[in-house]
Amino acid sequence: MKKIYITLFLSLSFLSQIIKAQTLQGVIEYSRENNYQLQILQEESEILSRESDIVSTWDDPILKAGINDVQAQKPFSRTQEAMQNQFVAVSQKIPLSNHLKISSAIAQQKKEVIEEQKNILWVNIAFGVRKSFIDVTNSQKTLDILDEYIEFLKHPLELIINLSAIEKQTIERYIKTQLLQQSYRLQRENALQHIKIAKENIELIGNFQIESFSDEVELKDYHLQPLDTLLTQLLEQSPELKKVLSQREVATHGVALASAQEQADLTVTTGFYQRFDKNDYLSFSISYPLFIRNKQSNRKAQAMRRVNIQEITYKKIKTQLAQGLKITLHQLQAHHQELEILEQNSQKIEQLINNAKLELAGGGSLLHYYELFTQKVNNQLAINKKHLAIALDENQIDQLLGVTQ
Repeated sequence: MKKIYITLFLSLSFLSQIIKAQTLQGVIEYSRENNYQLQILQEESEILSRESDIVSTWDDPILKAGINDVQAQKPFSRTQEAMQNQFVAVSQKIPLSNHLKISSAIAQQKKEVIEEQKNILWVNIAFGVRKSFIDVTNSQKTLDILDEYIEFLKHPLELIINLSAIEKQTIERYIKTQLLQQSYRLQRENALQHIKIAKENIELIGNFQIESFSDEVELKDYHLQPLDTLLTQLLEQSPELKKVLSQREVATHGVALASAQEQADLTVTTGFYQRFDKNDYLSFSISYPLFIRNKQSNRKAQAMRRVNIQEITYKKIKTQLAQGLKITLHQLQAHHQELEILEQNSQKIEQLINNAKLELAGGGSLLHYYELFTQKVNNQLAINKKHLAIALDENQIDQLLGVTQ
């Protein structure tokens, strides 16, 4: 019985976690915890943490043992010549510059690059989740509009059938109405498909199956904010730019490393030599490479070019992000203007519908009333699409600004 209670508790705990994850922020956080690419980046970060420790220490000493001057005729005799001996030697490479410290700093800076890649991925996860919520909100609104319209059609169609028995001229309009009704039903099915696609996208992003969406994405009215303020926010918060700055630091440390490596390491070797019939002796030697072929200076020149590449890359990405922000902001402002036009049309159509209702009591045209209602529905759908465009524009700006919520 105790085991059953434990199983039930774990099941309820899992269920509560899933229910909590139905909210926008819950889905974003859950997706971050379960995103495969984030897990890969975390492993890479751990690798670089160990790399920093590895490259900061001296190379391990080398132990060498052997025998010299083995005679071919008497291989087991060790007293034939004075040069015959057995030896044990140890060699150690000793750095004469600070290149180990610089290499450790490079590993740490590469870890910062990984962290910025994680931040970029966090932004993209939030962007993708918000887009799915936006798509679902738009699709559900489309369903509400179409369901209301399809329900409305049932009443006018019955009246049109009655009219068609008296006035055969209305048959063509009746057929047109039937086809139109089918078209709206297809739009309804399309909206349902978009909801399914949004659920699949959530599972793709966070390995999480979502059943329903309980939140809507709140708009920030970016079109009302000064461009200079948004550009400043972009420069301060964009993980794309921060990543390039971290890569530039890696390249800058690379120049310092190349300079430090112009000073070669010294290798010290000491050994003990044993002879059977003569005195044993010790040996000591040092080795030092002669840099005479300009490899080190060429490597330093390469490192400086890598710094230049990161400088150019920063300017390129900064321009791309700034122009992307400006273009999206112009699109957002245009969509708000178009929305205002559609809302003004909506008011006009409502007035025409009210007038047509009054005329129906005096024998006015039912088909005219129906056509006005169809205009109203089309206008509502257009407004809904414009709201979608506005929400997607704002989501794009959130991504550019590095918003992770």
